[in-house]
Amino acid sequence: MDFTLNQDTESTIKRVTGMTAEEIRDTDIETVQQGIEKKIGKKLSFGKEGARLTVRGNAHIALGRFFMFDRKKMDKRIDSIK
Repeated sequence: MDFTLNQDTESTIKRVTGMTAEEIRDTDIETVQQGIEKKIGKKLSFGKEGARLTVRGNAHIALGRFFMFDRKKMDKRIDSIK
């Protein structure tokens, strides 16, 4: 399969990895990884396989992203609505 990258994509690849798309294509993965690590100044880390966040139900609740309310004030407010 033959494809081409536009200029913006090529420049982004070069800026982020320090290598051109052709260099990445023609180089083995270990060398590419070492080149990226040299460019960013730290080792690449890969998540453990199967270590995805397991969420059952609402993801916002699981991640604690909802605001917390004072239960007594909330109960009082609900009672006043009834």
